[in-house]
Amino acid sequence: MCGIVGVTGHSVSEQALQQAINSMHHRGPDGSGMFLDPEFPVALGHARLSIIDLASGAQPLYSEDRDIVLVCNGEIYDFERLREELIYDGHAFRTRSDSEVIIHLYQQHGLAFVEHLRGEFAFLLYDRRDQKLLAVRDRFGIKPLFFNDQDGRLLFASEAKAMMATGLLTPRLDIEAIRDFFSMVIPDSIFEAVEAVPPGCLLMANLREGTYEMKRYWDCDLPAEIDAGNEMAFDRCLAMVREKFDEAVRLRLRADVPVGVYLSGGIDSAIVAATVAKYHREKVMAFNISFPQDEAFDEDRLSREMAAKIGAEFHSIECGPEALLANAEDCIWVTELPFSNFHGVGKFMLSSLARKHVKVILTGEGADEVFLGYIIFQSGKGSLLDQMVNKLKEQGAPKRSQTGGMLETLGFVPMPDYNFMMSPKVQKRILSFFDRKHRPRLKARHPLRRLVPRIDRDQTEGRSLARKMQYAWIKNMLAPYLLTVLGDRPELGHSIEGRTPFLDHHLFAAARSIPDRFKIHGGVEKYVLREAFKERLTEAIYSRGKWPYSAPPLWIEKGRCPGLDALFDKYLSRKAIAKSGIFSYRQILALRWVVKLLSSNSLLKRRLNSALAIILTVQILDHLFIQNFEENVNRTAPQKAIAPK
Repeated sequence: MCGIVGVTGHSVSEQALQQAINSMHHRGPDGSGMFLDPEFPVALGHARLSIIDLASGAQPLYSEDRDIVLVCNGEIYDFERLREELIYDGHAFRTRSDSEVIIHLYQQHGLAFVEHLRGEFAFLLYDRRDQKLLAVRDRFGIKPLFFNDQDGRLLFASEAKAMMATGLLTPRLDIEAIRDFFSMVIPDSIFEAVEAVPPGCLLMANLREGTYEMKRYWDCDLPAEIDAGNEMAFDRCLAMVREKFDEAVRLRLRADVPVGVYLSGGIDSAIVAATVAKYHREKVMAFNISFPQDEAFDEDRLSREMAAKIGAEFHSIECGPEALLANAEDCIWVTELPFSNFHGVGKFMLSSLARKHVKVILTGEGADEVFLGYIIFQSGKGSLLDQMVNKLKEQGAPKRSQTGGMLETLGFVPMPDYNFMMSPKVQKRILSFFDRKHRPRLKARHPLRRLVPRIDRDQTEGRSLARKMQYAWIKNMLAPYLLTVLGDRPELGHSIEGRTPFLDHHLFAAARSIPDRFKIHGGVEKYVLREAFKERLTEAIYSRGKWPYSAPPLWIEKGRCPGLDALFDKYLSRKAIAKSGIFSYRQILALRWVVKLLSSNSLLKRRLNSALAIILTVQILDHLFIQNFEENVNRTAPQKAIAPK
């Protein structure tokens, strides 16, 4: 993986472009390159993490006549086959890089070239002859790509900080986006005027006219439930899942550097690890994070047993509250988002351990989205889905004007915008956290700024409740949160490339033809996946229920531990709150008092504690990006001295 940056319509110097590249040094410490068009204000930059074609794969990449310029972040799988087909058709390649096939596919197929790409990627392709620039993001949004529009003059980058580092975008926090976090609606960016190219979309900029348009080239396209008489037999489903998943893993083992796996005590990472062991020519290196201070969250024993079963070389890192807190600021710098818990910091630390041994890691992200692993997909008395349906029946479906476009109606099941689920009293309480000067702006939700809405009503009509929720979850939680806070950012924060075989779109296409009752059977989630790989798993993991990766709760209370006290003094003091000007110190003080009084097993305490975590991390974001951006822009994530077991 790498970091990319692009500028159109602005005059930018080599020095400013290099500053932007340097700001993403963690994404690409192995080299950098740039292109500046001498005839037109277009500039492209690349920070390289060398994975394939170590000797000659430096970017930007060019077509034979140098009229097409490319900078790419990510991997294109099955590129050898594509390369041979293109050579047969007369194309001449300059490198052995997987990314170069993008240029020749574009020459061969025009805009339909995206349909031939398989992998996780985000790239900028500049066609000098036609004076257009294409910004493309993979189908699930595994790789990030942000942009800023200033009257048709565009900035692009893998991380928002790179756009700011050019000097062409002033960093400002988006107050409305911050409010979204309190209601579990994850925006694409926390910064004003920073948007994301949506997953499965292509942004095409006409540089002569200073205009651009967004096109969707792929969507989930979940079919309506298949009639029982025509559905695929269960045994055939098992064989299909094994075949497609094994292929996805084999393709993702292609690298010119060491490859490893993350291995928790859950079924998803265990299936990945076992399949890598089946096809990888070298001994598998598996990495785990343990929480010995809390047995409920410590999966060390389960992961060790699984590693022993597949003959993996096992590495584990111990993590406690002080370690999480010590790494929080560095993690927030690379993540560029606030968070309501410290799970992402744990993943950040795990990536630090893995990078000491490997440069590529296969992960289990996406299995729950593809095979219905979350409880919200299960309809039944007492389930979250059932509660949401009943709530909506009582209140009536929301109108677009009530939510500013953020809450679409999926039949009568909404996207998970919990603002709608909250009472006016609770919403008013959320507003009270903010400084008074922001409240008039927050009374009405900001309009949806995306060129392509996340939800397509045609994708939900006639679908089962589970499939409606599956679609909504994929569109609203997968890329903005799970693949960011638990994926790309903590991994690339330590210069390690994460690969997600469960999000191979060929596997997804096969999985969506499997009936819901094979995915959720007798209350058992991901049933078809569990049965397909039963022989590759330990009995303990095979029979274990859903347990998402998570860190033990970290209560945001003064006096809990020295690391937390230090963060309180630095970011939640009266002086710090006044300096940022975002929140009300009086309300935060009241919130802290209530959290301290409540018992640890209280649901209200957990929810209010999450609000405090968001406030704390927003304060850190403001300190890093708004108050001290110039000092921080060239920082790289330091390696914390935490000894592996």
